[in-house]
Amino acid sequence: MTRARSWIVGLCLGLLGLGLALGRQGYLDAQARDAAALAAKTPAPRRGDGYVSSDTCVGCHPDTHESWRRSFHRTMTQLATPAAVRAPFDGVTLRAGGRDYKLSREGDTFLVEMPDWEWARAQARRGVDTDAPGYAGELPRRRFQVVMTTGSHHMQTYWVEGSRGNEVYNLPFVYLFADERAGDEGRWLPREEVFLRPPDAPPFRQTWNDNCILCHSTGPQPGLSKDGVDTRVAELGIGCEACHGPGAAHVERHRAPLARYERRLDDVPDDTIVNPARLPPARAAAVCGQCHAKTFINDQRAWLEHGMTFKPGEDLERERTMVLPRSRPEHPWLRASARRDPAFIGQFFWPDGMIRVSGREYNGVVESRCATAGEMTCTSCHSMHRGAPAMQLQPSDAALVDPGDAGCRECHAPLFADVAAHTRHAPDSQGSACVNCHMPYTTYGLLRALRSHLVDSPTVRVSLESGRPNACNLCHLDRTLAWTSEQLAAGWGQPPTAVPDDWKDISAGTRWLLAGDASQRALLAWAFGWAPARAAAGDEWMAPLLAQLLDDPYAAVRFIAGRALASLPGQAQLEYDFLAPERARRAARDAAIDRWRAQPGAPKERVFQDERGALDVAGLHALTRARDDRPVDLRE
Repeated sequence: MTRARSWIVGLCLGLLGLGLALGRQGYLDAQARDAAALAAKTPAPRRGDGYVSSDTCVGCHPDTHESWRRSFHRTMTQLATPAAVRAPFDGVTLRAGGRDYKLSREGDTFLVEMPDWEWARAQARRGVDTDAPGYAGELPRRRFQVVMTTGSHHMQTYWVEGSRGNEVYNLPFVYLFADERAGDEGRWLPREEVFLRPPDAPPFRQTWNDNCILCHSTGPQPGLSKDGVDTRVAELGIGCEACHGPGAAHVERHRAPLARYERRLDDVPDDTIVNPARLPPARAAAVCGQCHAKTFINDQRAWLEHGMTFKPGEDLERERTMVLPRSRPEHPWLRASARRDPAFIGQFFWPDGMIRVSGREYNGVVESRCATAGEMTCTSCHSMHRGAPAMQLQPSDAALVDPGDAGCRECHAPLFADVAAHTRHAPDSQGSACVNCHMPYTTYGLLRALRSHLVDSPTVRVSLESGRPNACNLCHLDRTLAWTSEQLAAGWGQPPTAVPDDWKDISAGTRWLLAGDASQRALLAWAFGWAPARAAAGDEWMAPLLAQLLDDPYAAVRFIAGRALASLPGQAQLEYDFLAPERARRAARDAAIDRWRAQPGAPKERVFQDERGALDVAGLHALTRARDDRPVDLRE
């Protein structure tokens, strides 16, 4: 190759490299412009107040920061970027309430053509309900940008831009993530169908700025006033400063490397930042309680305009009053709320005052004797930086039946020396797990049952008085309340409970599953799919009972029952869609029973099988007709 040719080749390669570099820079510049445009349509960064953001923490606390990055707290709320959006958008058309929603994607931008909710909201102010069954008009349609996401663990909901400042409101669908263990593929669902709400309940639309912001962001300021919406947050999602407080003073004190090393060598607590582990138990729990609680906001107007002033380590009830029907039944705000809306208490609490919906665990913790007479706090069981992201439970070196038992050892170590003497169950069985008996699955949320966080002991009396299933019958699904009363009296010295005649001949699990209200049916449907309960009660008798719920009036109940049924022998390939028309759902119910008949198991007492193992169809239908159809509307 001649020198001239080499020079030309070099020049070409140089120009090519320059072109690639300029192209890449142009791409990065376009990305930055898109990100800035997206951020401009969402809550703006909070001004001042000492917040510096979680990214500031990584330099000095890389391991802790990385454990936070893996958590679902971080991804609770995000900008709608390709990295955050989990659902398919391009070319997808969804339908809800008789209206179409056409999704699309243009580059890194997610869009939806949909009925103009802002127009509908203006009509509502004039007294025109565009969601009413008799409304004959057409809603104008607009194309909106999807600007934010909420959720990253079980499902994700999406928020579209509004025209009042940086207000955003929900797309009426969620994307339910695939669950390989349950054999479910990811799918779009109407938002109404993933909550436990009456089938005829009106659709609810939410703005993030005055509703979700309180618990789904760090340092929230709704910024709602007569002049418009100017919402600000220290950080989208749950950042470091949500638990540790604003970090500006901490950063400033440790800015110099020498100062950092000197502080590491002494044992003096750093007063520029909050470490929940060093707080008194009640104040430590309140750090979690700022989000995980049902409260009354003491000054609603101040909150909507300026946000809360609460910081970790402070008294939470200075700004928010706990809603505690169990221990504060006469609180004037509670009584006033119940007068305005008689259904208010039941939307969050069991009739005996125990919290019954997810995300409100603090209400249970503060009424538990382990906290009121002991030092139990949230971090007795959970670790924000050492636990796995799913439940963030404290890791333990001890051999435990359930990892949730680790917190119990702090105060109840003697019981672990001979656990069977206390539990009356084999030491390595699920009946010897502390949490299964004292924190059973009586809370509802996220299309499943969740553990109660009010630590108590099972009693038949409470089940009869409140309708709340007890731990014994949530595991021994084939046993009656009379049997449970006998066991609790013989093994733990509880006074026997008189059981009504109609509870003596049918297992409590069966009665709650088929004749209970929608909340009981949902919890028991989940329990029928819970492996420890199936092991304790056997599962050869369960399919015909779960099949009855495939046509339940509540979509959430149908979903849970369908998933539980699919885990039973011979049912995995059953064709069933919980949102299918009624005729298809009933066909699936009948097909499930036929499959069960083809695989008969051993007869079980009191579960609608005769001595030959044949299904007692008449008894089954009679109990189903006795179903408690009073409306249930649980507000997760």
